[in-house]
Order: sequence, then structure tokens, then C-alpha cells
Amino acid sequence: MSKKIIFQTRSLGSEQDKSQDKEELVSWIRSRAGLGGDLVRYWFQSSLTWQREAEVGVPCAGGLFYGERILECIAGIQNRKIVGELGLDPGMIKTDIEEVIKKPDPLWVAMPGPGELGIIDEYYGDPEEASRNIFFWFRRMMREMRDSGADGHVLIGDHVTEEELEALCGKKILFYLSDPTPEGLELLLEHQRTLAVPGAALDLVISLKEEYPVNNLILIDPSISGLEISLQHWEKDHITTGGYCRGQCPEYWKNIVKAAVFQAPSE
Repeated sequence: MSKKIIFQTRSLGSEQDKSQDKEELVSWIRSRAGLGGDLVRYWFQSSLTWQREAEVGVPCAGGLFYGERILECIAGIQNRKIVGELGLDPGMIKTDIEEVIKKPDPLWVAMPGPGELGIIDEYYGDPEEASRNIFFWFRRMMREMRDSGADGHVLIGDHVTEEELEALCGKKILFYLSDPTPEGLELLLEHQRTLAVPGAALDLVISLKEEYPVNNLILIDPSISGLEISLQHWEKDHITTGGYCRGQCPEYWKNIVKAAVFQAPSE
């Protein structure tokens, strides 16, 4: 006999899904008569629509592509270079959120962390001052998005720094390393108690549990064996099945939801 376990599902964001029929984009453009919009908004909305259709428990709009919107909204940056005093024009990001919010349904937003944006200082002349200002306006931007209805943010990157974590970590921020390393995960665990990793990194996370309190696990692209191993080290309520879509997103999110239904051997 076996028992069925249904894990919570959540998204950590999406890439631009260029496999989609161009007719969908044309139809969206036609529907925007009098409203305006751009490709970033199209992908922002589409990524969320596919998750909602698949009934992902905690959907998340955006992804690495949303970095283009961030650069548009932080004043004082041109061609990824700081050329003047930084500031914030939140109009576009607030509209992005307000057009897709459906309370009481949850909504998170994924975007690259500031260290992934490749911003070069040509104004402050002091790396610490430049970073301090970038972090300040990044926090303000996320606050504007939460005030517009977003529940929290996933900050994506290949790496992260101590300064970035100290400046931005909080209950409504989840840092997600797309290519986790032992050093990177250890640094994350100095500041957050939830880790999102693929099954290939499970052994590493389990070894880190001996030193750090890993309270919650988000298993990316879960497999049966990955869930079996996870259940040996976490209670089921502390395990979430998650995904980050890199292509063919409508089908991808349906598969993530299917994978969250797990037949466990009865005790």
C-alpha cells in the first residue's frame, strides 16, 4: 500500500518562452489598443498566465528578463552605467503589477539581483557608495511593487555577495542561485532559512543541514527519487516542489504540478 502526498507548488520565475506562437504576441498587441505595453510586459503577463492555468500554488511573474524593466525604472543609469544621481521612476513596474494582481491569490515577482545587472559606476567614484545607492533604490523599487500588490520577490543570480545579502535579505525576499555551489549556499544560509535547489544539489544541502538550520526546501524540477530523499530529512510541510521555466512554459508548469503528487510507501 502507498499513500498520496501532495506538495505545495511554487514558481521561481521564467525565461522568455520564445517557443510560443507569434500569433499569441500579435493577439496581445491588438488587445492593448489604448493601453500600451512592451515586450517585457507581454512576457511578464504571459509567464503568469501559464502558471495560473496550470494551478501553480504560488505563481511568480518575471524572471531574468525583467532586469530590463529594472534598468528602465532606476534613474541615473544609461547603458548599464551610472551617469548621475540614482533615483526611481516606479510607473512601469507598478503598472506591471496592477495589471496582473488577483487578490487574494498570491503573486511573487522574479528578477535578477542587483549584482547580476552588470551596472558600472561612472558617477560616484567610490564602489561602496555606488553599491549603497544601488541597494537603497533596489529596496525602494521592491517596496513600490509590494505596495502595488506583490507578495514578495525572488532574486536570481549565478552568485551573490555578503553585501548584497545584508542589504536586501528579508522575509519577503528569496535569493535563488541558478547554479548553486557549496560556497554560495553557505553564504545564503547565513541570511535565509529556505533554499531552492535542483535534485542534483540535494546531497550538498543535506550535508549543510548539519551546520545550518535549513528550515524549508524548494526542490526545483522534482523527481520521484529527489522527493523520496527529501522526505527523509524534512517534514512534508517543509518541502515545496518548484520550477523555473526556460522553455515550453505552458507544458512545463503542468508537469511541475503533476510532479507534486507523490505516492509514498505507507509506514
